[in-house]
Amino acid sequence: MIIAYLRGRNRNFSISWQQEYLIKYALNKGIAIDLTEIDDDPFSIVLEERTTLLNLLHTLKSGDRILIYDLWVLSKKVGELTKVFDCILKNDIAIIIAKQDIVIDKNVPLKTVISLLSTQREQNLQSQKRVMGRPKGSFSRSKFDPYKTQILEMLMQEMSVSEIAKKLGVSRSSLKDYINSRSLKEIIDSKKMPQMIHAYSNAVQSNLTRECDLKKTKIQHKDS
Repeated sequence: MIIAYLRGRNRNFSISWQQEYLIKYALNKGIAIDLTEIDDDPFSIVLEERTTLLNLLHTLKSGDRILIYDLWVLSKKVGELTKVFDCILKNDIAIIIAKQDIVIDKNVPLKTVISLLSTQREQNLQSQKRVMGRPKGSFSRSKFDPYKTQILEMLMQEMSVSEIAKKLGVSRSSLKDYINSRSLKEIIDSKKMPQMIHAYSNAVQSNLTRECDLKKTKIQHKDS
């Protein structure tokens, strides 16, 4: 089953816009959307209180796929995204990200997952800068952008900036500025990242279906 998952409360990408985009994507890929879910929970609500998303995770079965426009539909927080990835990997579920045309499942390379989380982290930092009154706009392009995935992998291997610079044949100071501007070390040092990597490795090495922490979460409904 393929479920189109749409997220409300985004002024730039309305539910109708997301729906139209996903329908066109599905037609181009020759896949059929079986069900559509609309998540209208505020972005301020923590993952464990996201009623629509948690209920969906409880009903999904092995082989099901969630079709979304972009990662922020699931969450804008890197830590929460790693929890969702952990859940889908443990239960043989896949996430299709239409914008990047990427499928997150047991077969996706770890570097692809890390690169996606890195991009989301950069978008979060950019958003924070706008709120703080700094100039609007995205990160300027850097000569290091094509090597970002490699840099992340080497940082995960606990290589120093000097070692990475030597391997890439670039200036250490320029590379350090790039790593700091993109918060790459923060991504690698994130408390949730090791958990995601461990979950990913276990999911790839095992065909057993296991219950994830999010499926154990029980939402407390307030009395009316």
